[in-house]
Formats: sequence, structure tokens, C-alpha cells
Amino acid sequence: MRIGIISEGHADRAVIENILRGLTNLDSSDIIALRPIYNLDETDKAHRSALTFSTWSVIKEECEERELIDGFLSVEDQDFVVIHIDTAEADQYGVKRPAKSSTYCHDLRSLVVDEINSWLKEDLSDQILYAIAIEEIDAWILTIYEKRDSTSSISPKEKLSRILARKDINSTSDYDNYLKLSKPLSKDREIKKDKLLDYNSSLNAFFEEVKIKVIP
Repeated sequence: MRIGIISEGHADRAVIENILRGLTNLDSSDIIALRPIYNLDETDKAHRSALTFSTWSVIKEECEERELIDGFLSVEDQDFVVIHIDTAEADQYGVKRPAKSSTYCHDLRSLVVDEINSWLKEDLSDQILYAIAIEEIDAWILTIYEKRDSTSSISPKEKLSRILARKDINSTSDYDNYLKLSKPLSKDREIKKDKLLDYNSSLNAFFEEVKIKVIP
């Protein structure tokens, strides 16, 4: 089995890769970066530069055009595509935030999933893994270093940076560093010991989705 990832950035993909590897025991070679693709040398960049970056608008475009998604899923044993998007810009991509309540994260995630499905224009939900981070995927990493509810933070990236600075830990937002920072999310023992999934409902929702759809 192989799983493709369409994410907003390389650092986001690193977090998702750790989660997938921990839950599925897949090798890193079986988790494929569809957008943005891995960093390329200068020759390749000249020909494929459009694929080396991503934003929420690019995620939307990929879902609407489905070239990468359909191409990946058409190959045998390539069964799932992760679509990652943060909700920090939800207003910009057409999702009206629900009223703040005890179900805010669940309700907002559901609205974003519905919006993604409208972009896809076809029910692909059995093959799509929705990595909806509220409000940014940095909030998922915050569960490791703060060990408290991280869903209420308005700017989790900034908060994570401050917390890591106090601990003298590198907070650079790139693939290699975020792969290192989010490593505990690949280890079931650490997740259970520190109750990491209790601190972020959107993180827990992604874990549960992968378990239900991917794990036999």
C-alpha cells in the first residue's frame, strides 16, 4: 500500500508522515509527496517549479482539477490520498466559521471536509484522508511540548515558536525540523503515555480517520 500527500507545505507533510508511519507501519518510501514535491535540484526546478510549493489555493486547485489525485489513485496499491489544509484561512476559501462552542472544532472540521468534497465534485471520501488542522498544524505539535489543550490558540505557530525557544529547541518551520519535532506522533507508546490526542480534537480526528479507513 502507498499513500499520497497533498499538503500546504513541506513541514506540514513531515507531521503527517510521522502520524502515518506510526499508525500504518508503512516505510517512508510508501508515503508519497504529491504536492509540494520533495526539494529538487536546480535543473529539475527549472522544469517543475510549480510543483515545489503549495498554499490553500493550490490545494483547492488540485482538488478541482484532480490530475494528481486521480493519477495517483489509478495505480494499483496506491489506495489513499491525504489532503491537508489549515483552518486559519477558512474564511478565504469559503468556509464560514461556526459559533465558538464545545463542538467548535468538530463543526469547523466538518464544514471544511464538506468544502473539500465540493471541490472534488465526486464522492472520493473512501480514498481521501482529511488532515484538517485547527487552526494550524503547529497546534498538533504543541500537544507534545505544552501538554495542554492546543485548539484554543489563535496563532499556534507563534506559540510553538515561543515555547520551543524557552526550551532552547530549534523551531525552524521546514521538513527536517518538523519531522524531528513531531516524532512522538509516530510512537504509540508516547502518544498514550502523554495522552497527546486528548489535547487537540482535530489531531485526534485525523488519527481516528486513518484507523477506520486504512488499518484493516
